[in-house]
Amino acid sequence: MRVGRWRRLAMGAGALCLSAVLLLWVFQRLDPHQFRTAFGGADPAGLLPAFLILGIGFLFAAWRWHLMLQTGGDAVHPGATLRGVLLGHCTHQMLFGAVGGDWAKSALYARRHSLGIASVWAAALLDRTVALAGAVSYGVLTALVAIGAGGYDARLAPHLVFPATCFLLVLALVPAGYFLVRHWEGHRRSSLHTFAVTILRGWRRLGRDRKVLVRSLFSAFCVHACLGISMAFCLAAVVGTPVHWPAILWIFPVIILIAGLPVGAGGAGLRESSALILLGLYGIPPEEAVIAILCHWGLQLIWCLLGLLVWWQGGRNVPTRPSPRSISVVIPAWNEAGHLPETLEAVRRIPEVHEILLADGGSEDGTPEIARAHGCRIHRSRKGRGTQMRHAARHATGDVVWLLHADTVPAEDCGRAMLRVFRDRRVVAGGFWKSFDTWSPWMIGSRFRCLLRLYLVGRVMGDQGLFVRREVLESVGGVPDLPLMEEFELCSSLRRVGRLALADAKVVTSARKFRERGPLRTYWLMAVVTLRWRLGTPARKLAEIYSGRS
Repeated sequence: MRVGRWRRLAMGAGALCLSAVLLLWVFQRLDPHQFRTAFGGADPAGLLPAFLILGIGFLFAAWRWHLMLQTGGDAVHPGATLRGVLLGHCTHQMLFGAVGGDWAKSALYARRHSLGIASVWAAALLDRTVALAGAVSYGVLTALVAIGAGGYDARLAPHLVFPATCFLLVLALVPAGYFLVRHWEGHRRSSLHTFAVTILRGWRRLGRDRKVLVRSLFSAFCVHACLGISMAFCLAAVVGTPVHWPAILWIFPVIILIAGLPVGAGGAGLRESSALILLGLYGIPPEEAVIAILCHWGLQLIWCLLGLLVWWQGGRNVPTRPSPRSISVVIPAWNEAGHLPETLEAVRRIPEVHEILLADGGSEDGTPEIARAHGCRIHRSRKGRGTQMRHAARHATGDVVWLLHADTVPAEDCGRAMLRVFRDRRVVAGGFWKSFDTWSPWMIGSRFRCLLRLYLVGRVMGDQGLFVRREVLESVGGVPDLPLMEEFELCSSLRRVGRLALADAKVVTSARKFRERGPLRTYWLMAVVTLRWRLGTPARKLAEIYSGRS
């Protein structure tokens, strides 16, 4: 144990020494007067786009890591992944690059959400491998653009030996890691075995599932595009001479690749020296090149501080809540004999479901008989979706109450995904990604709207399959007794006591309202009802408007 600690200290000290030597070499080649002049002439407003583009890059990085966490079953929910990525950016900057940063990020993420460190770290290594593929694809694209723009000259070849060597070194780590994993695949159960098997399963899934592979590579490409474009904006805010941008775009992915090597202190010295050499090939003064890279690093530090703040706030005053294990499904229905059988059959395939309660509002088409034949408990009340769910939810005995519409069909993994969300103890409720059973160009983007609706206004729609911790639902007074807009009121109450989240599964809901009224009219009616609700119109009046009786 002591030998390992001394080894890590020696590696850290070596990384610091290398960065110090490179920084000394860089600043010896700068003219102090020109450096101060270039720094004073920088345009602060020009750095704002770079800062925002970096933020967009973090969203794509969170998407990529979330896909990798899903391969091992360790994805909690998208919000938790984004917080983990922001934390990973901090540890990457502070703990000697990708290797130390990924290890610290994985350890903290696993500890907070009670996950196995080996499988989370394996997901981080998979994420790093996919990120390398994204860097390569973006680098090849920018190189082709540079060649087409006349930015390549044979005289540049000697200066590209070092970047090419770094690239080949990183690329060689991929097959080496693969053979190491294959070696450990058949060994005894241990953390290293779990780590190796998780990586192998992840690679196999990426090879089998083209959707996941394409999404992973696309998100990785977008991350490096955001990094490169933000770096270009930083250079544009500093440089005082005309720049042939198509010719130099290839330089930025090379700088990012070199700065990511695990041989320095968070890339310090590596990025400045590579920028000084490579940008200098195109006539950019060394002072302006170094200042642009330092500005980019400063913007990353701001995001680093924001990430630390988000992670710190997420760990303060975390309530002690037990992990739920059983689910009670509450289905409000009124004359739903046409849609209910499919929904009930899908729900019964979910092993985590403990009971199904039908909240009937006086159906006359045989809906209760269908529910009883599927093993449901029937609870009758006066008609009104909120009223019906409120009455039935009082009789629920599961750890989680799942409010599911009768025309919304859940996937088989919904139960598992729902319970996994509650590994984040701050989460009190959530919903699922949603798609419609009918395709229309006016209805594209329903999944994206689920994301915006949750993180911009903090709401989950009823047809997303809203689920709540039972004890929390009881503490906020139960489902609001309203004929419409009950999910608005419920989500408002839930946000006061905890977080809402999206589970990693999908429900398919009926588009019958869109078919009856048309997509544009339906969206308009939904917008009118929402606005009038916020302006204080009673829910019963809104129910009449929405149903077409007024």
